[in-house]
Amino acid sequence: MLNVPYPISAWLTIIDRYMLREFVINLVAVTGVLWLIYISTRFARYLADAAVGNMPADVIFSLLGLSSLGALSILLPIGAFLAVMLSLGRMSSDNELTVMSACGISSLRIMRNVLLFAGTVAVIVAVLSLAIVPGVLSDRYELQEKAKISANTTGLIAGSFKESEDGDWTFYSQGLSADKQFMENVFIEIEREEKPLIFRSETGHFEIDSQTGDKFLVLEDGYRYEGKAGDQDFTIAQFGTHSLLIEKGREGEVRERHKAMATSALLERGQPRDIAEVQWRTAAALMTLLLCLTAIPLANVGPRQGRYAGFVPAVLIYIIYSNLLGVNRAWVAKGDIPIWLGGVWVHVLMLIVLLMLLNRQTLRRYLSRYKPKQSR
Repeated sequence: MLNVPYPISAWLTIIDRYMLREFVINLVAVTGVLWLIYISTRFARYLADAAVGNMPADVIFSLLGLSSLGALSILLPIGAFLAVMLSLGRMSSDNELTVMSACGISSLRIMRNVLLFAGTVAVIVAVLSLAIVPGVLSDRYELQEKAKISANTTGLIAGSFKESEDGDWTFYSQGLSADKQFMENVFIEIEREEKPLIFRSETGHFEIDSQTGDKFLVLEDGYRYEGKAGDQDFTIAQFGTHSLLIEKGREGEVRERHKAMATSALLERGQPRDIAEVQWRTAAALMTLLLCLTAIPLANVGPRQGRYAGFVPAVLIYIIYSNLLGVNRAWVAKGDIPIWLGGVWVHVLMLIVLLMLLNRQTLRRYLSRYKPKQSR
C-alpha cells in the first residue's frame, strides 16, 4: 500500500489553522450580531404593517426568513472584513504577530491565510448574490404582495358593501374562496359625473404587473353598465375578462422587482440597467477579497495604540467603498459611463489604496527623503 500524505494537513500548519479558526469565530460572531440587528428592524417593520392591517400576521415569519437569507450577501462582506480586523488586531496587541515574525512566519504567510479565508467567503457571497438571493427576493416580493392583497380582501365581509376612502366607488362581494385570493359574485359601482359605471362579474381577483408593479382587479364573466338608467346612451357590454387599475406601481416596487430578477435574465436583456445590477452582484465577492486584504495593514497598529485603533479608518474605507459602488451602479444604469469602465474603476481604486497601505513604510521613507531635496 502507498502512504498518501494528507495535503491539507501538510499545507496548513498549526499556526495556519489557529488563524483560520480565529477568522471563522469572529465571522460568525460579527455576522450574527449584524444579522440580529437587521432581523429586529425588519420584524418591527412587519409588525407595524400588520398592526395597521396592511399585512396578515401569519406571513410575518415567512417574510422574515426570506429577508434574513437575502441579507446574507450584504452582511458577509462586512462581517468578513471586521472578522479579520478583530483577529489580527488582537494578535497585534497581544504581540502574537511579533512572535510569529520572530519564528520565521512572514507577512506573506499571513496574507495567504487571509486570502484563503476571504476567498472562501467570496465564493459563498458570489453564489448567494448571483444564484440564490435573486430567487429569495422574488419569493419575498410575491409573498409580500399577496399578503397585501390578502389583507385587502380579508377586510371585505361577505354580503356587505365597502366604499373607497374618497367615496368614488362602492364594492360588494358575496363571498371569498378558501385561499382568500378570489372573490365571488362581484359588484362594483364607480361614480362619475358624465356616465356612472357598474360592473358585475362571477369572479374577481387581484393581479400585479411584473414589470411596472401596477395592481389590477381582474373581473371574469360579467357585464359592464355605463350611463344612467333611462338615458339614450345607456350601454350594456358583456365581457369575458376585464381589468381595472387599482393602484399604480411605485418606483420603489419597480426597483425591488428588478433586483429580484435572475442573473441569466438580466444578462439576456443586456440593457445598461440590467448590466448595472449584475455588476452590483459580482462586486460583493470582489469587495470581500479587497476588504479582507485591506484589514491586514489596518490591524497592524503600534504597541501603544490598542487593538481597535484601526477601526475608524476601516469603517471610513468601507463606507466610501460601498457608496462608490452604489454611485457607480446608478451611473452605469443611466448610461453616464461605459459599462466596461463601471465594472472595474471602483475596484481598481480600492486596489491602489490597498497597495499604498501595504507599502506605507516605503512611501514614508520615500517622502522623508524627497522633502529635504525640495527644501534645498
